[in-house]
Amino acid sequence: MERTKVNPKVSVVITVLNEEKTISGLLSALADQTFFPSEIIIVDGGSTDSTQGIINSWVKKMPKLKLYSLPQANRSKGRNFGVSRSKYSIIAFTDAGCLPKKDWLAELIKPFTDLQVQVVSGFYTGKAGNNFEKCLVPYTLVMPDKAEKNEFFPATRSMAIRRSAWDKSGGFDPTLNLNEDYAYAHWLKKLGFSFHFTPKAIVEWYPRKNLWEAAKMFFYFSLGDIQAKIIRPNIKPLFIRYAVFIYLVVFTIENNKFFLLIFLMILIYLVWAINKNFRYVRNVSAFFWLPVIQVIADLSVMWGTIIGFLSRFYGLS
Repeated sequence: MERTKVNPKVSVVITVLNEEKTISGLLSALADQTFFPSEIIIVDGGSTDSTQGIINSWVKKMPKLKLYSLPQANRSKGRNFGVSRSKYSIIAFTDAGCLPKKDWLAELIKPFTDLQVQVVSGFYTGKAGNNFEKCLVPYTLVMPDKAEKNEFFPATRSMAIRRSAWDKSGGFDPTLNLNEDYAYAHWLKKLGFSFHFTPKAIVEWYPRKNLWEAAKMFFYFSLGDIQAKIIRPNIKPLFIRYAVFIYLVVFTIENNKFFLLIFLMILIYLVWAINKNFRYVRNVSAFFWLPVIQVIADLSVMWGTIIGFLSRFYGLS
């Protein structure tokens, strides 16, 4: 393995929009890093709350922090702009709404001692504040016991890339504002880059606070996938399951048969939802929330997928 001294000059790029509730926590976590970045570049997409004022107050305490305003820019354009203003050969990303652990950046750049490493995938965990959020986390994040079973694709919550790889990739697709990091990871893969997974480069992520926010998140995730021309492996089986279920329900209503079968199918599905994620929660409330979140996630993902295909078919943005 060819090794070299890690270039200590690292740029951290972040985009924000109306993050007055979370930005101080993120900046405090970055200020407390065991390896401090050489510069922190924040691009604000046009916040209408006190986000920019809070960041400007931090600029006085952190001279290496730079704030740029790019009104109406989506996250892709914001990140591309931030990187264009950065100076250094390693570019790290994290997001508003995340709290990097103290050694996040130190762990994230360690793999670059290998000159062959071009893209590093860090990890993320849920910072759940109540039982609903604990139950939501397995539906929104890759859990630790599953993370290393396959190649772990980078997400902007916790990732780093060499500038040479960034330049070759051309950056994020500026037309995408939903799931743009997932699409970018697929683009990097298509260009031939492999991803080095470093599970100790951890940021904590705040889950959505209620079922309505969670439903919107699932909807926009699936909508973003289709807009980026990505169909995840679980989409087709999901539609097939519900199509079979609806067919059996209609057949049962028309023929007064199979009522017991329908009941058993629902029961099995709900037990399955509990069984697959209960080990991550281990709380009695999971017997209620896990099935509810499963159904809401299913319906939101299917609706987002349908709207995504319709928007592509009719040329809507």
